[in-house]
Amino acid sequence: MPTLDSEGTPLHYEVHGSGPALVLIHAISAGAGMWHAQIAEFSSSHRVIVFDARGVGRSGRITGWRNVRDRMAEDVARLLDHLGEPTAAICGVSFGGVIAQHFARRHPDRVDRLAVVDSYSDTRPTSIGRALWLASVYAGSISNWLPPAVLGRIMRQQYRRWPDAAEHLSAAVARIRPLDAFKTRLSITLVDYTAALSDASYPVLGVVGEESWPRSITFMEELRDAVPRTELVRISDSNDPSPLCRPVEFNRILRRFLDS
Repeated sequence: MPTLDSEGTPLHYEVHGSGPALVLIHAISAGAGMWHAQIAEFSSSHRVIVFDARGVGRSGRITGWRNVRDRMAEDVARLLDHLGEPTAAICGVSFGGVIAQHFARRHPDRVDRLAVVDSYSDTRPTSIGRALWLASVYAGSISNWLPPAVLGRIMRQQYRRWPDAAEHLSAAVARIRPLDAFKTRLSITLVDYTAALSDASYPVLGVVGEESWPRSITFMEELRDAVPRTELVRISDSNDPSPLCRPVEFNRILRRFLDS
């Protein structure tokens, strides 16, 4: 797995296949390995680019507390520069969906199309429900310091209906870096991308599992309503992250979007 130095932080990445560039940005702490089913599917037609975000897996730690989202978005830009790709289709799931949108806001001219999966675009506390969601996420961030064995059991229990997701996510939390995960969670919780997405012209796909976390479907419906050119697809019997829970169905949806 090659390494890119991004402003002093090593980023581990992989490139598979050839064709139009497709960047896949993983869920929080999940790492590039969560995309194995998508690499197998899309590397026959695309140059599939995956990486461990800073603070995750084999990439370097997150230094400092400020501008974390900016730095992560610029990591994507530098990776595309390094690989000689002026533009790409960008797909992010959960945490990766936030970073994908942040990249799109900063570099709209580099986005061919954008897929936002099991994520959110506007979490401002403009209602009691949103405020309670924000409070619960901030409070839950301390769970990153639970013992890895405990986190692993939680993942296996929560994803018992989806064995592949349970296996990958339980292994991922066993390697979690608590401080980096905490910094990441704080940096992505309060966001608003709807104006930037509305001003852009690239196609937008929203995907959400119908068994995802509370408010997930509401957040994705709000994205569709705020950015009318967004196509929203709900996947039955799927949780966040849908690419792991229902890979075949997710691949079918993403393939149709990429080929349209």
